[in-house]
Amino acid sequence: MSEGSLSPVSVDDAASIAEAAPLTISQPGRVILWLMTALGLLVFILALNGADPRHAWMSFQINLMFWLMAAAAGTMWSSAFHICDAQWCRPVRRIFESMSCFLLLCVPLLAFMYIGHGSLFAWAHEPAAGKEAWLVGWFVYLRDVLALLLFAFLARRVVHLSIRRDIGAVRSGLTGASEAAVARWSDKKYNKFVGGWGNNPEQALRDTSREMWTLSPIVVVMFAVVMTLLAFDQIMSVDYHWFSTLFGALYFMSGVYLAYAFVGIGIGFLRDIHPLYLRKIERRTLHDHGKLLFGFGIFWAYMFWSHYLPIWYGNLPEETQWVIVRLRLEPWHSLAWVTFAASFIIPFWLGLSRDVKQMPVLLFCTGVIVAVGMWLQIYVLFAPTLYPNNIPIGLVDLFITLGFMGAFILTCVRFLEKYPLMPFGDLYVYEPGPYALEDREARE
Repeated sequence: MSEGSLSPVSVDDAASIAEAAPLTISQPGRVILWLMTALGLLVFILALNGADPRHAWMSFQINLMFWLMAAAAGTMWSSAFHICDAQWCRPVRRIFESMSCFLLLCVPLLAFMYIGHGSLFAWAHEPAAGKEAWLVGWFVYLRDVLALLLFAFLARRVVHLSIRRDIGAVRSGLTGASEAAVARWSDKKYNKFVGGWGNNPEQALRDTSREMWTLSPIVVVMFAVVMTLLAFDQIMSVDYHWFSTLFGALYFMSGVYLAYAFVGIGIGFLRDIHPLYLRKIERRTLHDHGKLLFGFGIFWAYMFWSHYLPIWYGNLPEETQWVIVRLRLEPWHSLAWVTFAASFIIPFWLGLSRDVKQMPVLLFCTGVIVAVGMWLQIYVLFAPTLYPNNIPIGLVDLFITLGFMGAFILTCVRFLEKYPLMPFGDLYVYEPGPYALEDREARE
């Protein structure tokens, strides 16, 4: 991180965050998001009853796996920041946590896909040679839904504990916030966060943080395991003759990259609509965020190359045929290059500039380009098996994507509207001793 990037929150900062006005989006903006969601749902229903219902199911599946990996990675990042005691990221950490709301929505959406899996997966109609016991419809969706549900529950628990520290600190008077702020966060709808808080706020903070330190590593490990399972079952098995042991890693690392791109988009948007973000997200924070986005872009390229190289030069027909269709033959060859350019070449070129990494507008644009690249990656991984001779991208894909986007943004905004915009109730602010702010600065 850049010099001076560590920015622990002081007691005064905690009070200003607690007293900050809630995030609000304009009524027209909210209506647009609801219309996007409703229009996406309507187009999906109409496409199911159209000439090619398989296209509708495919678009739904691709979008589900795209938005799911972003939501899962956002919650993973929040846990990773806590494990590392990362103070520099405090202004953006709650944006990562907000993605956990959509993760819960993905559980019933994944279960819903059981209805349409027969339109997408050949193993739903014929035994998958050598994989008959694994690729059974009810078993695939049972294990995937249960695994995702367990991960979502643990991830949401960590987010719950993060909010608990903030609400408890304000109600206990530790922040020195105004009476109006205390009254706001003392509303009965927040009582669920401070059950069992007791009369010793310092001890309650320690206990809450201890549980977070216990659960956060579990969430990080489960993220890799569950995303690998979903990648194998929900994407790779569309061509069940082909397999790659690196496929799961490519998928979950793409999610890690995508979540950072989404936060870059969020930063550019939120700094324009709320003064707290404008004040707290400084150039050094933007620079740190831009460097990590740049670094994970390079790592994504490394994962792609590690995936491609042994398959191509191993020259096994059952493996290379999968690559040839996507990377060597038209019409998918050209789209694969567009995907690579949006995922790596353009973000890498932009990220070489310090100014780009420190300018919210350019960071926003870079995030959008990366998001487009990651969506196209899922498309190129999944669709050629079903449509090898043509690229079926059209209005159906556009509107279903907009529907998912509207739902994703609505859930994130709803979260940010209800809770403190930045976390502040941690041990570094309130507990004397080795975790005191001045001692931490002295050690560094």
